Amino acid sequence: MRGLHLTADLYQCRCEGRWLTDAQQLGQFARQAAEAVGLVVEREMAHVDASGGAMAALLLAGSHVCLHTWPQERGVTVDVCLAHAQDDFSAKARGLMFALVQRFQPEWTEQRSLDRGDGE
Repeated sequence: MRGLHLTADLYQCRCEGRWLTDAQQLGQFARQAAEAVGLVVEREMAHVDASGGAMAALLLAGSHVCLHTWPQERGVTVDVCLAHAQDDFSAKARGLMFALVQRFQPEWTEQRSLDRGDGE
């Protein structure tokens, strides 16, 4: 197993409020962003929780993308995990993360990168 797992915590997002509450729109945007970097989405799920936060998840071949929003805090967490089975997975993961972060226009972010597996 080998892959790249990227996370981002977005604070004080300046996007329109609907991006933080409309799970269907959030899922559609995530799908478009994933497809734009050459990823194939196998399944998509979107949900609004009891507090009004939206969640969208994409299942890819051996990989996933998840977004969770906290509208009351104007916060978002983004999770992009791509397996080595994807051609040029590192560039695709980073390109997708960039597009997702830009959508929310955060005042600041905390981003992390974790190489998964043994590298072989």
